[in-house]
Amino acid sequence: MSHYQVSQLRHLGERSLVEDLQVLRAQFNPNATDTALIGIFTGLFGLASDECLLLTKQPTLTPGPISKGFKIVQAHHLSATVRPTPTQTFDQAGIYVFRFWTLPGIQVDPLIALSQRAWETFEGDFDTEVKALFRQSTPAVQETALLITWYKNFAAWEASRQPDPAATDYFRQRQSLIDQAFPIATRRLP
Repeated sequence: MSHYQVSQLRHLGERSLVEDLQVLRAQFNPNATDTALIGIFTGLFGLASDECLLLTKQPTLTPGPISKGFKIVQAHHLSATVRPTPTQTFDQAGIYVFRFWTLPGIQVDPLIALSQRAWETFEGDFDTEVKALFRQSTPAVQETALLITWYKNFAAWEASRQPDPAATDYFRQRQSLIDQAFPIATRRLP
């Protein structure tokens, strides 16, 4: 089973952010580490200008390497649910929205089922793709789940606010399970 980690990193400012992001990316050489880089995402809104999100896949629940130009603000250890699929990539240009949810652990499975039903029409109607739906690796009374959705641009995101009525109903039901939502819009570092 693979594990995923999303780390919110703060740039320490010794070099330029662009230089340090390139150094960070370079340390994920597939021949040198068993931690796979899924992507580095810089903020558009919901994330400080000196921060980024690092998404990695690893065989065990161990912290991945972090470049000395950054410090970890927060890290989430996650397990994939129905997404990502083996064929999904995180390499399209566009907007990646990370939606962190806090909800009762007993509500995670119903949230996943409602999401799957909503995606049946949602993804076909817009320039969008649900990339991942993660739950925290260790079940608990209160859990964190993370949905990552790709949009071609902000116009596609705006259009997606009015989905098919069936999807709207599933999303409404899903929202009733969530105690708190925190969305972050990002771009993937090319």
